[in-house]
Amino acid sequence: MTDKIEFPTGTLNTIIAMYQIALSKALGSGSAALTQLILREATKLADEMLGEISFESGSLEELDKTIPELLKILGISDKVEVEKPSNGDQAGKIYVVKIYDSVFKPVALLLAKKGIKFTLSPESFIVAYIVQKVVRKTNPKAKVRIDVEPMKSADEPLVVKVTIR
Repeated sequence: MTDKIEFPTGTLNTIIAMYQIALSKALGSGSAALTQLILREATKLADEMLGEISFESGSLEELDKTIPELLKILGISDKVEVEKPSNGDQAGKIYVVKIYDSVFKPVALLLAKKGIKFTLSPESFIVAYIVQKVVRKTNPKAKVRIDVEPMKSADEPLVVKVTIR
């Protein structure tokens, strides 16, 4: 994780798009269920990888700073906004994350043009992982659900909604 290797983003985006298209054709609308499974199963792996760069997830109150910080550290995006839900019970809360300059934005645009839901969004997995990690500090049984809105134009941000259950 900490090794620096130059890798063309176009190549990486092509690979992600190919996986997403294949997944959508194989599973149809069921591909969204796989996204939630990946999130649950990948937590330990993400903990290990983020531990290598000494990243701390922080608290719920800091998510508007933590999420943009990690996406920047990972080289995914420099411009991220986080809309936090109002205070109160965590269950049913929705965090809205707007990612303006993601290196994966071309995949989201391509898939939207093809009418394919972007269920394998790397940004969404990272955002949901952070929210889940932070929420589980106070509620170990909490789960999160991610949803990526289809992009309409290159001028818009990629919008990831993370719901705490």
